[in-house]
Amino acid sequence: RVRGEPPNFRAHFAGWDFRLSKTSNGTPRSGLQPSSGANKGPGIRDGREVLEELNREHYPYEELKDGKCPTGVNPCNKEDYLCDEEFEAVFGMTREKFTSLAKWKKVNLKKEKKMF
Repeated sequence: RVRGEPPNFRAHFAGWDFRLSKTSNGTPRSGLQPSSGANKGPGIRDGREVLEELNREHYPYEELKDGKCPTGVNPCNKEDYLCDEEFEAVFGMTREKFTSLAKWKKVNLKKEKKMF
């Protein structure tokens, strides 16, 4: 007789506690512990935090310069992750003008601004 979810299913959930997968009256329920936010094990992050981080459209210049590359950012195109105002402040031109430059000029500008 199978009790609760099979082990190969439970293995996909780091917070699984078999004791929680049954209610006091024996009916099945989720064996996942509710996340308190502060009391997570090592390497366990809330899925919403991860999605927000991966779906960010803009990063401040300070987070992109000097070889820094946040998760989800294409290191070859860090300039794409600056907001328009910050892009113009950093590069001294609009995105359209930057895009129309020769590739070597873009590379030199990115190196000069430590965005490479």
